[in-house]
Amino acid sequence: MKNLNRIFILFLISSVLFGCADDLLEKTPKDSLSPATFFQDETQCMMALMGVYAAIQPNATPTHFYQFEFMSDNGYCQAAWQGSNEIGSWSTTSTSWGPYAKWTQNYTIIARANEFIQDVANADVDEDVKEQMVAEVKFLRGYAYADLITYYGNVPLITEVLPLSEAYVSRDSKSDVLTQVLKDLDDAAAVLPTSYDGSEVGRATKGAALSYKAKILLYNERWSEAAQAAKEVIDLDEYDFFNDYEALFTESNENNIEVIFDIQYIQTQSQPWPAEPFVLGTWQTSNITASMINSYYMTNGLPIDDPNSGYDDQDPYTNRDPRLDATVVLPGTQYGEATFVPASYAEYPCGAKPRKYAEYGVADVNVSSLNTILMRYADICLMRAEALIESGSTDQEIYDLINAVRARVGMPSIESVEGSGLTQSQLRDILRHERRVEFCMEGTRYADMLRWKDEALVHDVYGYDKSLLSDPADPAKWVFKQIKIATRTFNSTKAWLWPVPQADIDINENLLPNNPGY
Repeated sequence: MKNLNRIFILFLISSVLFGCADDLLEKTPKDSLSPATFFQDETQCMMALMGVYAAIQPNATPTHFYQFEFMSDNGYCQAAWQGSNEIGSWSTTSTSWGPYAKWTQNYTIIARANEFIQDVANADVDEDVKEQMVAEVKFLRGYAYADLITYYGNVPLITEVLPLSEAYVSRDSKSDVLTQVLKDLDDAAAVLPTSYDGSEVGRATKGAALSYKAKILLYNERWSEAAQAAKEVIDLDEYDFFNDYEALFTESNENNIEVIFDIQYIQTQSQPWPAEPFVLGTWQTSNITASMINSYYMTNGLPIDDPNSGYDDQDPYTNRDPRLDATVVLPGTQYGEATFVPASYAEYPCGAKPRKYAEYGVADVNVSSLNTILMRYADICLMRAEALIESGSTDQEIYDLINAVRARVGMPSIESVEGSGLTQSQLRDILRHERRVEFCMEGTRYADMLRWKDEALVHDVYGYDKSLLSDPADPAKWVFKQIKIATRTFNSTKAWLWPVPQADIDINENLLPNNPGY
């Protein structure tokens, strides 16, 4: 896949994938490519396919995966211009950058997908190859529409290239769009291979299509169907847990056995600005909250507020879940060749920053070819467990699925700590905790909050009093005290939906009315 991306770099995809029915634009261009003159052979079709894939990478700062952590109770970013602070404080408007960026990114994927499906139909390409390419594009279109209905509810459903005269569309019901999403993902799963070799690794697979089917079914409370789709992924026997949790998110271990779908990057087409090394290493705007740090259990499986846990609030990182140190640069710990002294950095108000995905010590902090994992096997296990719990089951399989996630990092089983014979409510709490500590800094927490609609998760931001963590020569003198950093209050008038961007409404009033509160 990374080699295929090099082909794409040579191609100005925007001139291929966007057209218009206006007569002025139907003329054959003399100095550029167009759908009418392209799609002539398999190589050209592959270039166009890579153009659809390319649209899944972040198109703006607010759509970068780490921003969704700062919008949740896991993280915090005080820099207002990045968009996460506004959404995290529930002060979003219809003119906010974040909703506009996510909306346009997804409709870019959809527009390119629709154009591809239309134009590849007449290409002189083997039918089997063409069928697989269309399946990949349907997967990407389903991926985009699933994201749209999760954040915006009712959205325009467009599955073909529209002439300008028909472009002023209205919003379709979420249920109708969901039906199309499931059709696209089912169509894709029926055709796509279970795996690839060599340079083709990274393209959508049957497992990816089934995984996103499980995810969108779960998000729409279709519990039994979600559980079944997740089981189909497990039964493929293509995926397993990578043995080293911290190393899972490094470039040297890309495309490992746990990865189901990711964004593939190369040095000449690295992550869009800002790259992870810059944001998480040098550019000091990414904070991990005290709430997130406190949520990691002790190695004996007990929460830190349990009197039997052995937790010492002045030695807070000893004997903690290994995922804490693998995910967070904690006060006094190493990152690259340096020691993190919170008081030395004004822009780390919480006193802790991300370690997961951060490539400290790289030669050029503005360039990163580290892939971004969008779906991995641990998520499938926890999604199936959640679907089973919400369907009313308390069977042993739920314990086994969660225990498997814990076992990879050496954490004790549910039975050995929380016990057996647990209620649905108890298992739900265990599952939700496990999701939080397993996926911190992977961009999943905010979507979990939207799905669970738990207003208790929207609360004030706490961090460390950095003035007490100031002497780099003698950390033994440090005092760990948690203080309030920022206020967050849930805005019930907006509920859990994002607004349709005002820029699109200004062009097309058929998108009205907007979502409540906007």
